[in-house]
This record gives sequence, structure tokens and C-alpha cells, in this order.
Amino acid sequence: MRGLIWIIVLFAVAVGLAIGATLYNGNVYIVVEQTLVRVNLHLFIGLLLLTVVALYLLLRLVLGTLHLPGRMRHYGETRQERKSAQALNRAGLAYFEGRFQAAEQEASKVLGNKQGGHNKALALMLAAHSADQMDNLPRRDQYLHDIAALPEKKQLSRHLLLAESALARRDYPAAEQALAAAAAINPTLTRLVKLQLRYAFDQNNALIVLDKTAKLQKAGALNDTEAAQYSQWAYRELLNQAGDAHALKACLKRIPADMREGALSAAIAEKYARLGLYPQAVKWVKQQYPKNHDTALLPVLIHSSQYLSDKEQQKAMDWAEEWLKARPQDAQLLLHLGQMAFDKQLWGKAQGYLEASIGVEDTPQARLVLARVLDEAGQSAEAERQRAHVLAAISSDDDI
Repeated sequence: MRGLIWIIVLFAVAVGLAIGATLYNGNVYIVVEQTLVRVNLHLFIGLLLLTVVALYLLLRLVLGTLHLPGRMRHYGETRQERKSAQALNRAGLAYFEGRFQAAEQEASKVLGNKQGGHNKALALMLAAHSADQMDNLPRRDQYLHDIAALPEKKQLSRHLLLAESALARRDYPAAEQALAAAAAINPTLTRLVKLQLRYAFDQNNALIVLDKTAKLQKAGALNDTEAAQYSQWAYRELLNQAGDAHALKACLKRIPADMREGALSAAIAEKYARLGLYPQAVKWVKQQYPKNHDTALLPVLIHSSQYLSDKEQQKAMDWAEEWLKARPQDAQLLLHLGQMAFDKQLWGKAQGYLEASIGVEDTPQARLVLARVLDEAGQSAEAERQRAHVLAAISSDDDI
């Protein structure tokens, strides 16, 4: 549109000049000392225009000559900047393809380029990470030293790399320092939170593990399986740290119900028993076994009931016999009922349960307990036969 307007304006001016020249046909007089020169007006105007054009072209030529070194320098700088950008692109591509040596070489080209400019910070990070992947620690440390000269906000990658390297070496003071420096720049960065989780896990800091696991799961950086594994570990660690009934009660309030009644059910029962809270341990097993049928609960029931009164021991055995009615082919339940009967010196009942357990699943543990029962019942020969059977089975397994 602008070009069209200029064409119209120039056309109008040309028409005006043509009309003016037609209507006015005069002369121009030029006085030079004693000489009077007469020039036709039309010719004078033409010469004047040619002179202006010639002066303009001469000025352009002179200015172009004067600016030529600057233009050549600008061209060279632009060419170097383009090479720097291309080398940086190749370095990034090589790094993510796992070609770390090539990545470092390309990044070094950027660092050696005088026109690298704003590309140098990224090139230093790529070079440092590539050297770290190749375990070239002197080169990595040199790059990290160069990164340290950059503004603080550009050093996040350096702190993360130092933290990761320190964790791999189990240099926890250095890892803690690097993680703190990274958190001061960007505390919500997913990679940083993952490293903090790893550090907390190595330090057995269950509460921090739970906190970081929740954040990563919310951000989608941990799948449900990984989150469950970390959470279970943390809750187990909290259970281990509970030193009395009050601490254990507080710990149980933290644990989600599905985990209390599932994966950690046996661990909770064992903790009750280790703290000497035998009635609570027996009560816990009574509540949880019918729900999850976790056989790891049964040894706790047997062990803890031994510290209770005869009446309470009988109640525990009655519960187990009720459970057996619902699961008559449960070999482990039969085995532990046999163990409970043995502890109460009920040899006949113990033998019956143990033989039934062996009938469902032949295990060395059941045969060894049965051998003890037979010894008490005066059947030494049969007891030795049970032990020989166990030894033969073990020898057969060793041969395989």
C-alpha cells in the first residue's frame, strides 16, 4: 500500500513538473565575475538533478568504503555465532543419544568460540554432565569450576550434579550442602526433590521420605508402585523407631488403614511383641488374621500367647481353630495349631494337626515339630524317621 502511494505521489510530481515546464520556458543567468552565462531553465534543472544524484552516489560509495571493515567484522561475528549455535545443537543431541564424548567435544567448540555468548552457560553444563557420565572427574570439576563463575541463578545444574555425585560416593555432608544450595534457587524442581528423597532414604529419615514421596507422586514423577514401596519402607522405619507404647500408638495413627491391615500387618504385630505388649499383639492378630490371612501373624500369636494366662492361651487356640474351620486346607495354620498344641503338651492334638499340615504341604518345619511331638509321646523311632526324611530332602535339594 505504501509503495502504491509513493508511485501516485511521484507521478503527480512528474505531471506537475511537465505542465510547469510547458507553461514556463525561461532562462537561468549565472554571473561569474565579469562573465554572464545564460542557461536554459529546463537544461539547468536537468543538470541540477544529475548533480544531486551524482553527489548522492559518491557519498554512498565513500560511506560504504568507510563502513566496509565494520561490515566484514559483523559478518565474521554472525558466522561464528551461527557455528556456535550449530555446535550447541549437536552437543545436546549427542548427549541425549548417549554419545557423551561427542557431546563434550561439541560443547568444547562452543566454549572456544569467541562469539559463544549466551550459549556458553548451557555448553558448560552439557560438558560437565558429559564428563561426569564418562567418569572423567578432572574434566568435570574443571567445567564445574567455570560454572561457579556464572551468576548464582545459573548454577542450579552445578549444584544438582554435585549432589548426585556426592550421593553416589556416599559423601553425605557434601550432598547435603549441594542440595541446600540447589533448594535455595528452585526448591520445587522435580529432579531436586528426587535427590532429596534419595538422601533422606540413605539417612533413614522416614518422615522426609514420606514428604518427598507424596510430592513426587502428586507431580506424577513416581508411579503408584514406587510410591507404595517408599511409603512402606518409611512406615516400617517409623515402627522400628517406636520405643514404647505411646510412640507406637502415634506411629499407627500415621499409617493408612489399608497399609496397617495389609502389607504392615505382621510388622505391627511383631512390634507389639518386641515391646512386650503381648496382650495387644494377640488382640491385633485376632483382628487382622481373619481379614488378610497373613501367615506371618501366626508366629506372633504363638509367641505372645505364651506370656498370657492359661485362659488367654486357650482363647488364642480357640480362635485359631475357628479360623481353621474356614480354611481347613491351610498348611501354615495347621502347622501353627500343632505348635500351639505342643506348647500346651497336647501331644495327640499336636500330632493330628502336624500330620494334616504335612498332608497338605510337606515342609521340613512341620516334620521337625512332629518329631519333637513323637519324642514326647515316646515314639522315638518314628521321630528319627521324620528327622531322616528332612535330612534326605535337604540333601536332595543340595544335589540339585
